[in-house]
Amino acid sequence: MGLLGMLLRMFGISSLRKRIVVFLAAGFLVCSILMATVSYNAIYTMQQNKIKSSMSFDLYQQSTTLTQIYGNLLQVTQQLAPQGNVGNMMEAYFSAGDVYDRHVLSLEISSTIGMITFSNPAIELVMYYSSQNGRPTFSNLPLRENFTLPSLPNLAGNGDIQYQAPHLSMCRFSDDQVVSVTRTIAFSDGTEQVIYVEAKTDIAADMDTLSSSMRMPYVLVLADPEGKVAYSSDSNVYPAGRHLSLTGNSGTTGGYVWNRMKSDYDYDAILLLPVSSYNHELYAWKNHMFLILGIALLVMLSIALLLLRLINRPLHVFEAEMEALGKGHLGAMHYRTGISEFDKLFDQFNKMKQQIQQLLIDVEDKEKRRHQLEIEKLAYQINPHFLMNALNSVRWLAILNRQTEIDKLVTSFIFLLSYNLGKSQEPATLRTELKVMRAYLDVQQMRYDFEVQLDVEEGGYLDRPVARFILQPIVENAVCHGLNENGKLKIGISPDETSRTVTIVISDDGKGLSPATLALLQPEAADSRQMGRGIGLRYVRSMLESFYGDKARLQIDSKPRHGTTVTMQLPFGKEEPRDPSFDRR
Repeated sequence: MGLLGMLLRMFGISSLRKRIVVFLAAGFLVCSILMATVSYNAIYTMQQNKIKSSMSFDLYQQSTTLTQIYGNLLQVTQQLAPQGNVGNMMEAYFSAGDVYDRHVLSLEISSTIGMITFSNPAIELVMYYSSQNGRPTFSNLPLRENFTLPSLPNLAGNGDIQYQAPHLSMCRFSDDQVVSVTRTIAFSDGTEQVIYVEAKTDIAADMDTLSSSMRMPYVLVLADPEGKVAYSSDSNVYPAGRHLSLTGNSGTTGGYVWNRMKSDYDYDAILLLPVSSYNHELYAWKNHMFLILGIALLVMLSIALLLLRLINRPLHVFEAEMEALGKGHLGAMHYRTGISEFDKLFDQFNKMKQQIQQLLIDVEDKEKRRHQLEIEKLAYQINPHFLMNALNSVRWLAILNRQTEIDKLVTSFIFLLSYNLGKSQEPATLRTELKVMRAYLDVQQMRYDFEVQLDVEEGGYLDRPVARFILQPIVENAVCHGLNENGKLKIGISPDETSRTVTIVISDDGKGLSPATLALLQPEAADSRQMGRGIGLRYVRSMLESFYGDKARLQIDSKPRHGTTVTMQLPFGKEEPRDPSFDRR
């Protein structure tokens, strides 16, 4: 309605009554143009489609069928050639000196030829023919008495292989139409034979069926590479032996419209249609004139319906938009009616949706900022806490040992502090998290006497992204608050390819937690009740929720004097390049 509405406004046509007059006048004009356009297109389309679509498709089907038959016959001749199964038997037959051996071989050859014809029902006559004495050496069926090789209608050939056009079967008891292939071969003893194989073809019946179904008297002609007709489905039109001089793939010649296709075996398949039948189709445009009148009437009725939709459709569109808004769809509507009242109403509705959408975006942004601030708050709480523990370890090491081990401690501490404060360039992968955790344990084992049992299953899952800083806080809780003297810390990490998850289990044999303390560490407990307890665990939970949403799971199990076990189950992340410097101690 954009351009039309602009034109109507330019001429001062804004009332409903004036627009009705304009639409009726436009309807009559459209009907007139439609009548002229459809009449022309009907004539032009019939001419083009008859040559380009119908004839081309029918010719392609017939040519493809013949190509398949020739291909099958060629495969049979390969079996009869000296390098084939039957050909090997013929080699033995010609070289055998004993009459009995020849008799046995002849029976075996006849049996094998019978099996070939049995597996190919379309194949009829298969034989070895001696051109020297003019008689068949082996044949599965009796041969016609007047058979001669020169009498075969050769269509195309390549060296010793010749392809014959459709002809009467050379079997004495068959009246089927067949196509055949001959192949001249020579055995090792110098004996020359001609392999003849024929297969039944329904090309004549197919052409009759096609002509009847299309009500067009089609004529199929097969010509050799020189243009000589070797086969014609209607010998009265183009008899065998006639020469055709055609250029291109389609055209008109001798009162026939033709379409030509070059086969894989270098012969031409040509489909012809009488021009009189072709032109008969063109006169169908008269029927289209009556159809055009009906269309014109429908256009007039459509104009009447358009007048109703001019008012009803905007109301339906507005109703649909209201329903979509109730379902949460806030996209702007671009429907314009050209009627000022409806357009103003739609504009106000779009403004209302934009305001609602902006309010939702603001609420979502505030929620994201609140969640980010909470994570930053927990990070700032845990960083000083960890820093104090590390510094305390350095102080005790300096006082008690006074050895060069301080260098190792300080180096590990620097790595831990850098990763903790987000200054490290290490990617946040499970392998990096293990590296950070081991550095922390190296620091703590210089101060405390405890045993660490680490069981990590190697695999590509270690190089996938994970939430940052999720292992060290839990290990720190176990070392600083759970383990006793000479305690034991167990850490196990294993993937599950079936569920695409990684299971991390960190357990100690320390003093454990009371049920009340354990309850305060659960995510259901309010922050006000936790009173500063479990800062590390809250940080880990926040990082898991921020990184994985609700797909990660963290569980704490503990009993007094029986230690504490923390289990995390994480989904696989995106695979990252492996860190070659990671130590697998």
